[in-house]
Amino acid sequence: MDVREFIEKTKLPGKIIFGKLWGSRSHNTELPTSDEDFLAVYVSSNKELLGMFPPPDTVDNPTDVKPDYQAHEVGKFCQLLLKGNPSIVEMLFTDRMCFDTPDWLTLKAYRKKFLSQVAVRQYLGYAEGQLKKLAHHTGKAGLHTKGGKYSEKWAYHMVRLLWDAKRIAQGGEPVVWKEGLERDHLMQIRMDLLTQEAVERLAKSEIAAIDAMRPWKIPEEADKRLLNDWLLCVRGLEA
Repeated sequence: MDVREFIEKTKLPGKIIFGKLWGSRSHNTELPTSDEDFLAVYVSSNKELLGMFPPPDTVDNPTDVKPDYQAHEVGKFCQLLLKGNPSIVEMLFTDRMCFDTPDWLTLKAYRKKFLSQVAVRQYLGYAEGQLKKLAHHTGKAGLHTKGGKYSEKWAYHMVRLLWDAKRIAQGGEPVVWKEGLERDHLMQIRMDLLTQEAVERLAKSEIAAIDAMRPWKIPEEADKRLLNDWLLCVRGLEA
């Protein structure tokens, strides 16, 4: 299923203004067994939002219904964007396998305004959290049950996000579609060709490198005023 087919077949409590293929397929790092996942943003009517029974701000696919998807109401999307949520930030830097509307393209034109120190800390927080969980698990020996068990899938996501965090901290942009040596290295992790210890060393090295760049010469926060004005316009209100 492509993105447009997903948009046409999926019923959400509002008008879809953006949709994209999500996960490893959007990063050019999928395996033959990888599923198709979708991510979308929809706009509920003001009447519904202000009524006694407002629509949900996030919708997931029903259990046992494929494909897997997650969709956020535009207000929830804006909240997550200001927090620097990696999956949400990536939506503005996706140029392949996506469904854009004029409203979305208006915001996308200002996408660099949402790369901030807050976002870098959010990316780092994910990686550091995963490493702490892993530290309480022995892996092969299996002596500890507390904490996280090593998984090539989250290890790959951890390293991918750290590389994007470094780019943002340096004043660059996240790269959604992976190519070249970066993709090759990520695929080694995905195919479990690197040991857990090697991945841990790589992650710790990248975290240390990002920390050494402080103070990061990027804005502390995303442009809240710009996002607020855009949100009001999308809802049909005057900014």
